[in-house]
Amino acid sequence: MKYLNDLENFGCKLVRSGNDFDFLLLKKENLEKIKKYLLNNEFILFKEEEKQLNFKKFENGILIDIDINFDIETKFFHTYFYDVFIKGELKLKYFQNPLKYKNHINCIRYMFLLRGFNRKYLKFFLEHKDFILENGYCLKYLTKSPFKKEFESFDDFLNVIKRNWKYMIKYIKFKYLIRYVKVKFFKKRGKVIAFIGVDGSGKSTVIKILKEYFGYKTFYLGDRSIKFSKLYKIKYLKPISIFIQYFEKLFRVLYIKLLTLKGNHILTDRYYFENNISGTKGIIYNILYNKLFIKPDIVVVLWADSEEILKRKKEMSKKDIEKFNKSIDNLPFKNKVIIKNVDLDSALNQILKVLK
Repeated sequence: MKYLNDLENFGCKLVRSGNDFDFLLLKKENLEKIKKYLLNNEFILFKEEEKQLNFKKFENGILIDIDINFDIETKFFHTYFYDVFIKGELKLKYFQNPLKYKNHINCIRYMFLLRGFNRKYLKFFLEHKDFILENGYCLKYLTKSPFKKEFESFDDFLNVIKRNWKYMIKYIKFKYLIRYVKVKFFKKRGKVIAFIGVDGSGKSTVIKILKEYFGYKTFYLGDRSIKFSKLYKIKYLKPISIFIQYFEKLFRVLYIKLLTLKGNHILTDRYYFENNISGTKGIIYNILYNKLFIKPDIVVVLWADSEEILKRKKEMSKKDIEKFNKSIDNLPFKNKVIIKNVDLDSALNQILKVLK
């Protein structure tokens, strides 16, 4: 890939490739040149930290994800064990020969992040069991150990990194257990990002791609819940069906909001709003949905002109498309971002700017 070769010419060394590309920056004086180069090639500076830059870009519907690391120990690396560092001698050896010392660094990285619950990382530990045992779990390369005693067996070690509480309490020092609890249960709240637009505007396609690359949870909010369907059939409840419908939708949104407390970002295909109903019913809907309802954190409005959408969805009505496009300015959301979805890569990259 052209970008990778050019970055190596700027003094970056590729140390890991796969779903993303990790570089070590050996020539820090070239940092501004690298930033300028990637921005000029339409990459988005997605994250900027003291020891790491992350750039993302969609090209042909595929995410190119590049990390430029100034040090091995990024903020992500110290998620749980903030005051445990890799000794300088291993850092120096790794910078000089990343391939030779890759297993040392990965063992420490995955161990620090207690990644054994994930199949990919568990496979790493199992495949490198002999190496890990020979190197004493690589603990000799740390400035201090987060563990209060030596592991009695490799299985005990695996149980710790699998986040088995019985073994975590047995082996991890108390202060690090407290930090783990803080990270695990007091994460920064996630956001609800709603995608709205007429059928054919590209909502489902965009959400599918974002879910694939970012692992976001997704929900479709365009139908009624089965749990409430029987209530709509009861004759005596028909006069208050508007309120039943409201509480049904409120219940679903409250559930989505609860998921954000765990740090999850939620993508919804459609969101509840009513702005085209007239008369008394319109007044009630306006109060319920525009005054009393929970608003999403970000609203992404995907739109295209009627001719473009009719190419994708021939069953759509040109009148309905134009009616929605005219109503965009009046949508009851303050934090909405309007994106013209004609070229998929362009739309996805604009959405990256919203998500960063």
